[in-house]
Amino acid sequence: MSSVIKVNACVYSRIGYGRVNNTSSFYMNGKFSSEHHIDNVQASLENRGLEYLFSVSDNMDCDYPEQEINVSILKELRKFHEKITVGSGDIQSKAKELKSRVNETERLIESFLEMNRIQRTDSAWDMGFSGLLLSDGQLVALTSGNGRIYMMRDGMFRPLASETAKAKREIENRIIETGEDDEIELPGDEERGSVIVSDIYDIHEGDSFILLSDGLYQALGEEKIEDLLALRSDSSYIAYRLVDEAMKRNTVGDITVLVVQVEKLTISSGSGKRPALRTQTRHNVRTRVDKLNKAPAITYKYNRRNANKYQSTVLIGMVIVSVVVLFGILFLMISSLMNTGRENAHNNTPTTTVSPPTSPTMSPGETDLPTEEPDETPDPGETPEPTPTPTPQSNIQTHVVKKGDSMSAITRQYYGDTTLLDKLCKYNNISDPDKIIQGQVIKIPPKEVLKEQD
Repeated sequence: MSSVIKVNACVYSRIGYGRVNNTSSFYMNGKFSSEHHIDNVQASLENRGLEYLFSVSDNMDCDYPEQEINVSILKELRKFHEKITVGSGDIQSKAKELKSRVNETERLIESFLEMNRIQRTDSAWDMGFSGLLLSDGQLVALTSGNGRIYMMRDGMFRPLASETAKAKREIENRIIETGEDDEIELPGDEERGSVIVSDIYDIHEGDSFILLSDGLYQALGEEKIEDLLALRSDSSYIAYRLVDEAMKRNTVGDITVLVVQVEKLTISSGSGKRPALRTQTRHNVRTRVDKLNKAPAITYKYNRRNANKYQSTVLIGMVIVSVVVLFGILFLMISSLMNTGRENAHNNTPTTTVSPPTSPTMSPGETDLPTEEPDETPDPGETPEPTPTPTPQSNIQTHVVKKGDSMSAITRQYYGDTTLLDKLCKYNNISDPDKIIQGQVIKIPPKEVLKEQD
């Protein structure tokens, strides 16, 4: 029996703010691995196979050329991967072998740091490792230092190879073996640099895993990581969102995240992969190892997903509609102001008809004005009477009310101001100056006549 596993995986690695170089590294099934001269990188993988190895580590490389010292976890992972690819064994023995290599690498780096008198407060001491091994339908996880790995299965989020899981297993094993629970090693008391190995689980379709650096964990926290890992999307989008959210928080640690998703699990009968490998010639085995070492260069993908293209289209449409509505409102306001100006100009145009002063028009029923009597020859025996002086009433004008006229406007037209408005209303027996009608005749006497009124 063998199980073919179809996975898709994506890794993002970004240098932290204020850092000189990216001290995080990743290993993606031998196809991609980090290069220390590249601080920002993305790589994706989609494949079918029986076995996969993934890892993310912090400060697990030590290079002192002047002392001819070079220790790297990536080298150890390549050697381990080559060994399990051409060899045989169950997943438990493979996990034991991987644990030994990680522990040895960690101890070597610690001894070199002590030899070079690197202070304990230096970030070089903050080592971490998280690894995931998928083999023949089963999985096992390993962590060391500040490394973390999580699994999402059926909506349940759980850490793998954590300190709590290790302590629980040790307690259960000791109780079963001795029946006592004294002298139990608690988390934090174990030997520094020891690797924690998880239980062995069967792989299910839809399983998702996330391996991350300490910088990303410190920036987001476990709750935010759980929310993003639960997104119903592919590994590339989830990894991008995790890194994007961490970068917004200006974290000082390097950020590396590797997301692995199991798309399909096919269980088939037959000899499987292992018997075929054992019957291969030495030449064929060597060829497969060389092919594994010749991993292609890392592919860089900096273009973002097109998930926001529709949002941009809607935004542009809203801007265009807003501009059109704004111009429509401005047009209506300008048109209203122009119409109001035309009406005011039309109403202020005088349309008054003034009768000639020599032949005033009398309103019906009004008594004719007195005319002067012809001069008579004075009798020599009588004292001549003085010739009467023409009264101001002979200069009275009339004004016929037109549309838009008012008493104040009529007063200003004939007298130059409105100070005689009340006297003119009284002269024409008008009690309310606002209640004059079109066609009404208004008598316009001289100023002297109005001023002499009581």
